[in-house]
Amino acid sequence: MKQDITITTEEHRQQALATIRDLPLAPVHKISIREYKKDRSASQNRLYWQWLTVIGDGLGEPKEEVAERYKDKFLVNIYERDNPDYAEMIQSLRSIWQQGMKAEAVNLRKKIVALTSTTTATVSQMAELLTSIEHDAVSLNICLPHPEDQYYEAMGIKKA
Repeated sequence: MKQDITITTEEHRQQALATIRDLPLAPVHKISIREYKKDRSASQNRLYWQWLTVIGDGLGEPKEEVAERYKDKFLVNIYERDNPDYAEMIQSLRSIWQQGMKAEAVNLRKKIVALTSTTTATVSQMAELLTSIEHDAVSLNICLPHPEDQYYEAMGIKKA
């Protein structure tokens, strides 16, 4: 049984305490408490795919290939920095590489990148990814659109 409880009110806190109090002692349960971070926003996702399409068109590549490259280049590092379990997995991958199993490490990394998704990114992680993509596009001389209705919200910028 996996259950996530988001506590925003005293009533939620009491419900969480009751849930914990009512847990049976067997099987053993693990409880983790962490600050809630909102998942990426819909505007961030729209802007992400719009930019991947523009970059893909500019490079003559499908947007899905561009997405895989950016996940490998930027998102893996963001998740490694912010998620201890993900960091452990990447460290294991590095260990495989260092042991001389380079082909296996490359194949495993491709699989990890394919399974890595922006759907689990927080708003701030997604903004960081978008910023990195934007900088990379500039280095490729690709001009990305900045639709006001998406860009400011996606990047967490408050309009005056």
